[in-house]
Parts: sequence; C-alpha cells; structure tokens
Amino acid sequence: MNPIELVNNLRDKGITVTEYENIGEQYREQWIHKFSDSEHRQKSDLQEFLWYLFSDEKLNFLKGKQASAAFNKVNKQYCFIFFQESDDVLKVEYASLMNAGDFRYVTGEYCDVYVVDKGFNWTYVVPHEEDWGPHFYRK
Repeated sequence: MNPIELVNNLRDKGITVTEYENIGEQYREQWIHKFSDSEHRQKSDLQEFLWYLFSDEKLNFLKGKQASAAFNKVNKQYCFIFFQESDDVLKVEYASLMNAGDFRYVTGEYCDVYVVDKGFNWTYVVPHEEDWGPHFYRK
C-alpha cells in the first residue's frame, strides 16, 4: 500500500484525514520526548528507528496480536499518524473504524508507522519488519 492508498483507505471508512508536509521531524522528536526517558534519549539508535525504544523491554508495552487488539479498542477520536522516513503527518479525526489492519501493508517511505493520540498518551507502532512488532504503549 502506498501513501495515497493509505489515505484513501482511511477516507473510505469515513475517517477525516488532513495531510501535513514537512513536520514529521517535529513529531518524531516529540514522540522521543514523551515516550522515552533520558537514558533512552542518549542512545543514538533511536535516531535510526524510534521503535528501537521497545528493544530493551524496559517499558511495559504490548507486542504482536495483543498490541493490535489494544490499538483496535483504544479511543481514536483524534490522533496523528507519522512515519520514520517521511516528513508527512496525517491528522485523523473520527477514526474509531481505523484498525491495526490498515497499516499492515504500508510500504516505502510510509513504512515504520507511528500513531499517537493528540496528547501523546499512547502510541501504536508498526515496524517495517513484521517479526519486530507491532507495539502498543500507554504512559
């Protein structure tokens, strides 16, 4: 699935999607600040892939099917989707029908998907390698 297909798929579900360009870096930095501690922030590997945060398993997060189930149940009234390799950000509203399956086949610069609520209280992360995720974490 390419970026246009992702947006169209969400809109076909009745989800309001607003696309923003050139702000992905800000969202990645805010994600690091909100979900990692100072020890993690000092590690350079988070600059490569944010989802490396879950590799040392110090956080109490869900992985795999449990993560997807938690994401499917969480309130998604208003959230943001951003990506490791793109500076595009999608604001999604009325997204209760958005589910884990929507991100299963995202490719290219839109792979490594990060979904957060507007307050960065929870995150759902879909790495480009299926064996390494997905992850769901609530602060």
